[in-house]
Amino acid sequence: METWFWILGWVLSFLTIIGNGFTIFLVCSRRNLRTKPNAFIVSLAVADFFVGLIVIPSLFFCDIAKFCDGPQRFIRLLFSSTSAANLCGLVLERLFAIVHPLKYITFITRRRITQAIFFSWALPVGYTTLRHTLCIVLFQNKACPFVWLIIIPQFLICVVLILCFVSMIFHVCRHDQSARTLAKQLRFNHQVSFKTHREKSAVIMMGIVIGVFLVCYGMYLRCGFVLLFQTTKTSGSWPCKDENYKIPILVLNSAINPLAYAFFKRDIKKEFKRLVGAVFYRK
Repeated sequence: METWFWILGWVLSFLTIIGNGFTIFLVCSRRNLRTKPNAFIVSLAVADFFVGLIVIPSLFFCDIAKFCDGPQRFIRLLFSSTSAANLCGLVLERLFAIVHPLKYITFITRRRITQAIFFSWALPVGYTTLRHTLCIVLFQNKACPFVWLIIIPQFLICVVLILCFVSMIFHVCRHDQSARTLAKQLRFNHQVSFKTHREKSAVIMMGIVIGVFLVCYGMYLRCGFVLLFQTTKTSGSWPCKDENYKIPILVLNSAINPLAYAFFKRDIKKEFKRLVGAVFYRK
């Protein structure tokens, strides 16, 4: 790895750790932030925190030791998959809140939230461990033919996120149109408040998070297809030579998520401003 890679990687790792660590601290320390949607945000922040804590540092020490390339790839895939699964949980929860706002309170209970978060961690951990075990036991991790076991989940996650985001935009536009139609019928009231601004903020936040995620996973899908069609021809070599680019983008994806919360999640943004204002006021 070149020098610029390590400098960029370590900087992004520190930003990821600080940003997601602050998000976890802020939500857990403020009683008014302990809401159902924020439970998914904390779970995603924990997964992203470990991405920043483990991906670049483990690669750095493995590069020095020159013997733990396999375990390092397993750890990187494990936490990137966990982050992706938690993002899916967050997006599905926001989609249900936008599409069925009246059913949300009764259907999204604390028990269902706990179950969703549990499966967001258990499924990627179990799936990644099973694939890695099969590759080691059957093929000693050399020219493993189970590359499609990585490509299929990554591709399905990307498709689900795109469909959910398109559905969010459709329903927000429909709600906004209905609100405007109602406003026209109430011409005697000069100030008509629209109730779609929260939905728009949620869609913007999801758009940023999903967009960065798709860029990151787009590179992983490209690498997966290269491996799928060249594994049998390269006899154990690694034909996808783009780790200098895809690994920093992976960490960047986890680093940007806290910024999206801070600028577009209304309750977190409010508490963030209050905390920053209190710090500067004391000074």
